[in-house]
Amino acid sequence: MIIALNILLGLLLTPSSTNSINNYLEKQLKDYRKFEYEITSPRNINENKFVLDESREFKVERNYAYMPVNFISKDGIKKKGLITLKVKLFKDVLVSSRKIDRKEPLNYSDFSLVEKEVSSLRVKPIYNVNEINKYRARFSISSETVLGKNMVEQIPDVKHGDRVTAIFNKGIVNISFDAIARTEGVIGDVIKVKTAENKMYKAEVINYQTVKVIE
Repeated sequence: MIIALNILLGLLLTPSSTNSINNYLEKQLKDYRKFEYEITSPRNINENKFVLDESREFKVERNYAYMPVNFISKDGIKKKGLITLKVKLFKDVLVSSRKIDRKEPLNYSDFSLVEKEVSSLRVKPIYNVNEINKYRARFSISSETVLGKNMVEQIPDVKHGDRVTAIFNKGIVNISFDAIARTEGVIGDVIKVKTAENKMYKAEVINYQTVKVIE
């Protein structure tokens, strides 16, 4: 992992402090290809002795990271605090190689893996490329666009117009009948189905060909 270290206002840390921060961030940010950071507070970081506090949570919010430490006063008293870092985080993301229409199933061949600085992106990128074929575009996606979680939806197990078997269970009554899906959904969703007699029911999707009437 490559680290670019820039300390604001020309402030310098001791080599041991720099090494401890670098090692800590290497561990906390191991899922990224590389990162860059600069310390934004405390402004007088070179005048503060501190030790990293691994008992508290390290947090990243967009392009800022908060590193828990214990500051040590001249008389040896420890006080909990945070070192705030402005960070740039780099990771491979999926970038569309062509325009993808609304509702079109996603195909890995339509994307390229490109290293991007992700901490400043407005979308939450999709990193798991192995399951991309389970999704379709929620709306039209332009070429050269970083694929975000808000841009996709799971391909429904039952689509509008599919013929399904509807089952109805109540007490000792167990019946099944043919129906047509009037809305779509994945397993667990409640959709509307219509019988040949034009009766409408709400039903839970059990699998791609079976629904369970609930109302």
